[in-house]
Amino acid sequence: MKKFLYILLLFTGFISRAQQEKFSFYRVDTIESKVLWKCDKHNGLIKLKAGGFVLEDKIPVGGLFVIDMHSIKDLDMDPKQFGTAVMIFENTLKNEFFEVDKYPLAYFELQEAKKIKDDLYQLTGDFTLHGITNCLTFKAHIRLEGNVLKMTSEKFSIDRTDWGIYRMSPKRPYQDDENGWTVPDKIDLKINLIAYKELFKNSF
Repeated sequence: MKKFLYILLLFTGFISRAQQEKFSFYRVDTIESKVLWKCDKHNGLIKLKAGGFVLEDKIPVGGLFVIDMHSIKDLDMDPKQFGTAVMIFENTLKNEFFEVDKYPLAYFELQEAKKIKDDLYQLTGDFTLHGITNCLTFKAHIRLEGNVLKMTSEKFSIDRTDWGIYRMSPKRPYQDDENGWTVPDKIDLKINLIAYKELFKNSF
């Protein structure tokens, strides 16, 4: 909550000159930033709706990132050749797996960034997906280039059933599924973020 308060203060610009020198805020570019996913034979991306990093003396100390679950996209099938299949697959992911009408957004709130070496950090925070919040830890490279912050995570995996997503899971197959089809529970993720430093307009 303390970190979130800093984010709120930085968003609104109500921050003292002393804090301006110590803290900085980088707003995520939602066009260039994306979450890459891979599950079984398929892969794709999800876009961010909003987000930002809070840095203290140029070290990440907090952040809040909002993921647009309606933006789930498949990349392994050519839409020109398999347009109908892509549409059906993406709609299945949105409606049957992630229930995006009920849970349109996912959130990651960064709680700790532990430096491992150079620009490599271990990030830990609360990940809310499908209405369920769990702790999530992964490694990422974070570097500053002038007023630009770039973050590239190493590949990490989550078990979708930890977030209550059991559709076609081997752990809970549907009784009426005559074909016995299942989808792996493991989802591989990789996050690429670009964020730009915000200048404070108001201070006291």
